[in-house]
Formats: sequence, C-alpha cells, structure tokens
Amino acid sequence: TIKPPTLCLVSPRRQPPLFRALAMMRRQRLLHAGICVALCCCVARVALRMIELGTCFSTAAARHVTLRPAGSRQQRQRGWRAAAAAEGEGGGELAVEEGMQVRVHFVLTRDDTGQIVDESKTKGPLVFACGRGEVMPGLDRGVLGMKRGESRNLELGPNAFGERDEEKTAEVPIEKLPEGAKVGASLQMQGPRGPMAAVVQELKGTNAVLDFNHPLAGVSVTMKVVLDDLREAPKVEVEIETTSPGDGVTFPQPRDTLTMHYVGTLAADGKQFDSSRDRGDPLKFQIGIGQVIRGWDTGVMKMSIGERATLRIPAAMGYGERGAGAAIPPNADLVFDVELLKINGKPESSA
Repeated sequence: TIKPPTLCLVSPRRQPPLFRALAMMRRQRLLHAGICVALCCCVARVALRMIELGTCFSTAAARHVTLRPAGSRQQRQRGWRAAAAAEGEGGGELAVEEGMQVRVHFVLTRDDTGQIVDESKTKGPLVFACGRGEVMPGLDRGVLGMKRGESRNLELGPNAFGERDEEKTAEVPIEKLPEGAKVGASLQMQGPRGPMAAVVQELKGTNAVLDFNHPLAGVSVTMKVVLDDLREAPKVEVEIETTSPGDGVTFPQPRDTLTMHYVGTLAADGKQFDSSRDRGDPLKFQIGIGQVIRGWDTGVMKMSIGERATLRIPAAMGYGERGAGAAIPPNADLVFDVELLKINGKPESSA
C-alpha cells in the first residue's frame, strides 16, 4: 500500500496527480467549512446586535410610557389627585396656612347614627379662606397643614352647629304654614343668611310652634374632608357707610347676642331678597361665631349700638359660589341696610 506523503512537506508540483486531486478536495472542504463558520459567526453577531437593540428599544419605550403617560397635563393632575385622595396621602409641596383659600370635598355624618347629613357629592366642593371665620371653627382649624390630596376625619363635636336653645321657638298662625304641614315638617323662610330652616314642633289649636334651632344643634358630628386645591385667598373687605351714628362707645364683642333690623338687596340690580323691617321682627343672633355670613361678622363688629349703616359685601364674604336658594344667585355681591338695636338685650340708652 502506497501512503501519500505529508502534504505540508511535499511540494504540490512534485505530488502525483492523484495526490494533488485529493489535496485539492480537502482544501475545498476546509474552505467550505470556513465559509460556513464565518457565516454562522456573522449571523450570530447580527442576532446578538438585534437582541441588544430590541432591549434598548423596549427599555426606551418603557421609559417613555413611565415619564410621559397618556392624556393631558390636567387629566394627569386630576388622576393623581384622585389617587392621592383614595390613599389618604398628601401629594403636594404646599400646606394649608391661614390666609389661604381651600377647596375641599366633604362628607358630614352624625356620630350617634352614622347618617350622612351633607356631602359635596350633591352640592359640589366647599370653598373658603382659612382664618377668616367663613366656616365652623373646627373645620377652619382642621384643614391647617393639609396638602393636596390629603384626607382627614375632623371630629367637630356637639356644638359645631351651635348649642340647642329652647328659646329659639316661635308661635305662628297655622294659616301662615303651607297647606297640610304637620308636626315634624321642615319649612324655610328667608333670613340674612338666606333660607332659614324651621321645623314644626307642635300644633296648638290655631297656632303652630316652630323650632328655629339648626337641625344639628347639639348633635355631635364628624366631617371627612379631602383637600382638592389651595391657593392664596383673594383680598376682600366689607365697605361700611354710616347713615345714622351710634353712641361711638359700645361695640359688639365675639359671642354677644345682637338684635338688628336689616334690609337685604342684590348689588347688581337692587332687588330686595329679605327684610326684617317688612316683617316687623328684628333678627337676634350671636356675632363672631359664624351664625351669620362673614360680611356681617366683620362689618357689624365695627358698628356701635344705635348705629344704622349700609354694608356692601362682596360675594366671597357672602354666599360665594353656592348662592342661597333662588333669591341669591351664585357669586352675588350684596347690600344690607342694617341697624344695631341691642347688645345682649340692652338698647342704646342702657348698654
């Protein structure tokens, strides 16, 4: 048997034709194999590159979705606020301070029965300026320090709507009541704060006893509030024009009980919406504790006993965005002709 010489030691020209043919076939197979390996390497490199690029694209897309969620900026803010409210967590840098105007959603419940007696879901959010006596003291203090989206449960106690006063009842002829009114029926009459609620307490012959205490007077209540927005409160003030001077010495103090005549009109067109003079029945109330609109609490405190004056009250210190029934539209500026008759039951001569 003849063995071919080692190819690397024998020149191809000196090899027999058969050996040269075998060597050529081997070189071609090696070349083909090399080409295949090279192609595989190229394909592998391309595949790896595509995987890397795909990962980058996926990461970039994920970042795009995370940093720029769909929807307008306002929609995103509303969604964020709603989420923050649901979680009960603060979501803003600013915190409520005195002098800021806040907008809150609320649910008011009785502590004894758990009954919901009022909520912003039906009336819209409540807007007020902190530290100006526009709302009950417990709510005014309770929102201080809150941030947008934060929620709190404010235990307002039994006197949030005043103490029950048995003297706040009156007898009126039955014919002045709506037809068919029975004991327990709720009625409304106009007052300086808009519609005043009264409950038919008793029917006695031709007369009816009406209870003018607030329906929640003496009832312990809790209010859950969610801060929707806050900003610097606009500067507003009451204009006071004296038409007849008082004694110039005796001025009301917070919680004094005042007796006053008034005539209320709309600043826009002068339309009268209420008058104690027409009824011949002066109004009695406590000053400085939120029983009347803030314009009254602010303006009347500057009047001395016996004084008669005109109070020009901006909407923000009156009934604001809500208005008061059909008589006082939203955002209405008001004008009151008022006269301070008594302080704690004492007229000018003996005050």
